Amino acid sequence: MAVANTNITGHKVSVFTALIDMLVRVMENHPHARQIERLNAMSDEDLAAKGLTRQDVIRHIFRDRYYI
Repeated sequence: MAVANTNITGHKVSVFTALIDMLVRVMENHPHARQIERLNAMSDEDLAAKGLTRQDVIRHIFRDRYYI
């Protein structure tokens, strides 16, 4: 008697999870993500010295890509 396992949802979840993990790693290693982290680590005074506020960080980083 042959038995077939049709429960493949565990495999799909692990492939999906691996794909999401890969995309997260790609985004975290993107230069824009590193700039965001660097600027977010600065104090408000340091940002002000650069002419930025916390609300301006994303706009400043993506200014060459998008009109925000």
